[in-house]
Amino acid sequence: MPAEPTAPAVRPADRLAWLDGLRAVAVLLVVYAHLSRMLFRGAREVSAEWLHAGSAGVMLFFLVSGYIIPASLERHGSLRTFWVSRLCRLLPLYLVVIALVVALGAAGLMPLDPALRADPLTAAVAHVTMLPHLLGVPLITPVIWTLTFEMAFYLLVGALFAVRLHRAGTVLAVVLAVVAVGTAPLAPRLLAATPGAARELTLVVAVALVLGLGAVATGRRAVVVAGALLLGGLAVTLLVAGQDPAHVWDGLLIVAVMLVGTAVHRADHGRIRWWQAGAVAAVVAAALMVNWIAELESLGGLTPRYVTRSVVTLLVIGGAFALGRLTRGRRTPRALARLGLISYSVYLVHYVLIVLLRPLLIPLGERLPAVAEVPVAAAYLGLVVGISWLTYRFVEVPGQRFGRRVARWMTARWGSDAQPPGPPGPQPAKRDLRAIAR
Repeated sequence: MPAEPTAPAVRPADRLAWLDGLRAVAVLLVVYAHLSRMLFRGAREVSAEWLHAGSAGVMLFFLVSGYIIPASLERHGSLRTFWVSRLCRLLPLYLVVIALVVALGAAGLMPLDPALRADPLTAAVAHVTMLPHLLGVPLITPVIWTLTFEMAFYLLVGALFAVRLHRAGTVLAVVLAVVAVGTAPLAPRLLAATPGAARELTLVVAVALVLGLGAVATGRRAVVVAGALLLGGLAVTLLVAGQDPAHVWDGLLIVAVMLVGTAVHRADHGRIRWWQAGAVAAVVAAALMVNWIAELESLGGLTPRYVTRSVVTLLVIGGAFALGRLTRGRRTPRALARLGLISYSVYLVHYVLIVLLRPLLIPLGERLPAVAEVPVAAAYLGLVVGISWLTYRFVEVPGQRFGRRVARWMTARWGSDAQPPGPPGPQPAKRDLRAIAR
């Protein structure tokens, strides 16, 4: 595998900067959704009537992941390299933040769920798998729920690639949309419904992950296929029978949204027709609306106001992604591209800081007029960005470099496991895919 350029040397102009711009918009929406519970509460009362900012932000993240991750896998043609890259990209900062939250919790500075203290071993193993949200284990910090769905997506994409069905992602998106509408709400926590079941389930999943990833690492075709199918089957099982109560209406649709991103990428590069990508997006969008409205009805909130908010949220998600794509080849504002570059750090760091600063932010939000809250929010954002740049530079980048070295060492020791992805189509610039994969 050719060496990737180190991240600090990659200028926004050298990257698919529009995707970084979308990541920046996504993370700003998420930060606003959390920060506005303490500051700008008057603005939140108005905006929340028309937009679910947190949902819009995370769905944008999911679309971007769906656009680039399968393409990166197909470009390299190596499941081994894919998994080394993904784990070394996500795990270092993820584990650092988790360790920090645990330390702060032990010091009494942050709340920790009592269940985590009651069974710390299960909590630790579940979080290392990156699937705690589907294992019935409370989250150490709430924002990492999205990474559980990212992990499930990687497991599914890897399985499809191993059996050379990666081009069937558009079909899978439609299937997931139909199944999601037909089965919602999913019965939550079927796999962890009894006392002690979460511990047993976590152990089984951890063993399955080790076996599956170990098989993928061998590079032997039959063993790789068996391992990837084990991992894909694990993802499907958890998504259907291990769903968190908060996502029984849209858990399957989150994966479908990521596959919409994949369909757009394929249309962008001539592998499918645009009407096919549009049809997939329309089906998934319709399924989201159906299930969101059904969820509102189940909660007694089916009012014109909340239905309108659902429509606007969906339009913001799709509109932002479409607008971002239309800016391809044009200059993305440098500040936006830079923020997108460190968006993973911002996403994981911002909530920890909100919790730590809550005793200060809440009184300020109650006493200060809206105009005076602006410098407070600016100071908070400056702190978040400053810390995130440090974690990006000294945690994320070294992790990515380590991943590249491990991938090269494994290839040198066991040979390449790359497989041809199928009939070639128009390819994006090599440096773009290497640089942008998050």
